[in-house]
Amino acid sequence: MTESDFKRLSPLTPLVRGSIVFVAAAAGSWQSLTGEGIGVIALVLMGLLVAGVAFGAVSWWRTKYWIEGDELRVDTGVISRQSRRIRIDRLQGIDIVQPFVARLFGLAELRMDVAGGGKAEGSLAFMSLVEAQDLKELLLARRDAAKRPITHETPLDQLPPPHPDRLLAKLELRILLASWALSPETIVLALAVMSFGGVAVIGGSFGAATGILPVVIGFGLVAFRKFAGFYNFTITDTAAGLQVRRGLLELTSQTVALNRVQGVVVAQPLLWRPFGWARLDVSIAGASSADAEGKLLSSTLLPVGPLAVVLQLAQHTLRGIDLNAVPLSPPPSRTKWVEPIGRFFVDAGLDERMVVCKRGWFTHKTHAVPHRRVQSVRVTQGPLMRRLRLAHVYVDSPPGPVSVTMRFRDETEARRLLERAVELGRQARKGSAIPTADTTQ
Repeated sequence: MTESDFKRLSPLTPLVRGSIVFVAAAAGSWQSLTGEGIGVIALVLMGLLVAGVAFGAVSWWRTKYWIEGDELRVDTGVISRQSRRIRIDRLQGIDIVQPFVARLFGLAELRMDVAGGGKAEGSLAFMSLVEAQDLKELLLARRDAAKRPITHETPLDQLPPPHPDRLLAKLELRILLASWALSPETIVLALAVMSFGGVAVIGGSFGAATGILPVVIGFGLVAFRKFAGFYNFTITDTAAGLQVRRGLLELTSQTVALNRVQGVVVAQPLLWRPFGWARLDVSIAGASSADAEGKLLSSTLLPVGPLAVVLQLAQHTLRGIDLNAVPLSPPPSRTKWVEPIGRFFVDAGLDERMVVCKRGWFTHKTHAVPHRRVQSVRVTQGPLMRRLRLAHVYVDSPPGPVSVTMRFRDETEARRLLERAVELGRQARKGSAIPTADTTQ
């Protein structure tokens, strides 16, 4: 494909991008027209609308994309021209996102996660959903072909069969609603609403409770966005990796390659434990997001589900490694002088394949990192810890929700764990460790 074969985004892109401005301008203009005529505010809004439509149309016309060799080229810009070259073999993941307004027109945004960059470096918005799916499949196929080229001598009948898609888990609406009602955000929201109503009743008017209103709105938005983000959550095993689909207003299709998973964490909040529910989060190499909420959504493989299902999904993500198979041990009894209660919730250990730790009072969390993903191991001791002959062993892995720390180990055991973790990590990276269910990197 050459520059003469370029493609443009959907002609409806300016309308989708400027939907908020359009609604504001229409509302302001209608209010003025139904009053005493067109006012200054209406004229300003209408002028901004016309200018925005013109700018959006020119921006759409100047935006082109095509595949040039082993790169995806995207040319944009109205006043200042920009040409981005995205190496296809550096693509780590491609997500399809459908904001609410885009869904109304059958459009979608293609977000490409590029090694060394972020999704903003490779974004195409907006195109038809079918076109976005076709382009995603084409780019992933070219990426995989570049990384694992097939020689001409390979007979067609000896090529591996296509990987069938398999549904691994689907979040039931009743479990989502119940877990959402038991979340801290929803509980604080309920308390804020009750406080708002109580102050309004005591004060005799809603004006007396206006100081609490921003708190109610803030927690309400946080709670709703989390519910909407995890709505209709499904995870499917595909040839490209784990495909996560979710969203109420904004539909998102995210693909997580197993070779990018750096570790897993299984969380059991206090209010979920009576129901046997847990959450599964993962650290993904190169994952980036603009805010903490986006990081939570993108790193969650299952927001809530039965513990057995979560552990099975974690084992699949770790390519056959069972978290419960790693032997764990509690800290020494003398830990009571520095952690009288927390020591009952601290366990840690390792085997030939991974490092695991458990911690947390209210939310029990099990963190696990395979040895091949460990970047460094270190032992720390404070003055009081040295006096008690205790030490922490920190296992450093790529940034994410997974953080393995073997806390309150006997200092002799800590050094032994350090040496063993370093040696096992070296062997795992060389491929000489005990093989897992899938030894590909």
